[in-house]
Amino acid sequence: MTMTALLLACMTACMLAAHAGAAPAEAPPDARSVYQLALKVRNGEGVPADPVRARELLTQAAQGGVAPAMFVLSNMLAAGEGGPLDAKEARRWLEMAGDLEYPEALQQLAMTEPDPRKAELLMRQAAHAMMHRER
Repeated sequence: MTMTALLLACMTACMLAAHAGAAPAEAPPDARSVYQLALKVRNGEGVPADPVRARELLTQAAQGGVAPAMFVLSNMLAAGEGGPLDAKEARRWLEMAGDLEYPEALQQLAMTEPDPRKAELLMRQAAHAMMHRER
């Protein structure tokens, strides 16, 4: 992750914490609700499937600090689902989700890491994060 992206992530987390009164690693409840709605809109659960709207909602939830939203948004951006393909932005959101120790993001980062040592470390981090995931 670049220094600029890291600073942006830290600033965003701090601003969210100050606004929501929560610890920086916690997403505000409304961001989690937006994420749940985004999944329903993306998958057409109870509403017509709308990938453009789902991508908008996922962006909002990701900006609110929801790691699973960052991960899904990353994959949508990488596939060009719901809008133009944007590999750079996809990678940025994937790395941000990994920084929040989201296991699926760490695993995906490991699978694309050319350095075997770094890939192994990322897989270990993914396994550790999975074992400590809230149920």
